[in-house]
Amino acid sequence: MSVDGKLVHSRGARPAGVALIDVISVQSQVVYGHAGNSAAAEPLRQLGLRVAEVPTTLLSNAPVYPTTRGRVLPADWVADLLHGVDERGLAARARMLLSGYLGTAAIGTAMADWIDQVLPWHPQLRYCLDPVLGDLHIGLYVEAGLLDVVRERLLPHAWLLTLNVFELGQLCGRDCATEAECLEAARELQRGGVVWVVVHGIELGGDSLGALAVGTDAAYRLGTPKLPIDVTGTGDVFAALLAGFLVRGEALPRAFERATAGVHVALEQTLRAQVEELEVRLAAPAAEDDGPRRFIVTPVG
Repeated sequence: MSVDGKLVHSRGARPAGVALIDVISVQSQVVYGHAGNSAAAEPLRQLGLRVAEVPTTLLSNAPVYPTTRGRVLPADWVADLLHGVDERGLAARARMLLSGYLGTAAIGTAMADWIDQVLPWHPQLRYCLDPVLGDLHIGLYVEAGLLDVVRERLLPHAWLLTLNVFELGQLCGRDCATEAECLEAARELQRGGVVWVVVHGIELGGDSLGALAVGTDAAYRLGTPKLPIDVTGTGDVFAALLAGFLVRGEALPRAFERATAGVHVALEQTLRAQVEELEVRLAAPAAEDDGPRRFIVTPVG
């Protein structure tokens, strides 16, 4: 695939220096609302980070509305965009690669082929894999074949894995309902080479949800009140905030607290405003707040 020659031009006074990039984010994109890059990019930029966005879909809105227009992109389009990322040398400058919704096995394979070539040459580039496969009340909302691509080809490259309880069970091939089951499954994935596994959406009973961050030498838990709201983009914002604070040099336990607080405040404000889309613009400021901590991790014994 090539760009029409009529679009190619030059600018004589354009400076020769390359622009800085902190995060390469490969995810879905929507016109209205917040999902994928349309959820992740704004909080990353609010944290002062420079983001290169690679779309895997171009949709009018997330498919939770009566109609959705647009399409999941053809895999060769995504592969071509990633080739353009190479041509501009972005992987040599970025510090974090974040992937979210890929949708099809073919796009997953294109992503894996690109990662196979890029990561060995750029050891500073840490890969945050947010598999975005589905959730408990819907099930899988991607092609079934993508699960194998994620498990066999993307997961071995991941430095950080962030996912919900349903996705954890899919990757491990068993049910993960309790905190103990999630901890065991996360440790299994972590032993496969991932440095950190962060799983959220664990039912703790009553009105509480839990989350775990499991690393090579330590594990942490935290709990949050369950809110009566279900909007798209929360996992995408959480992964972006977590990755963003890590790029800024925060230790993972504190980044875990900050990302959780940011998403929770955005959900609270969305609920108060009674709007159908997440109040994304409030997540990063809440996460950066250095006042009293909303949520505090505790070590897992």
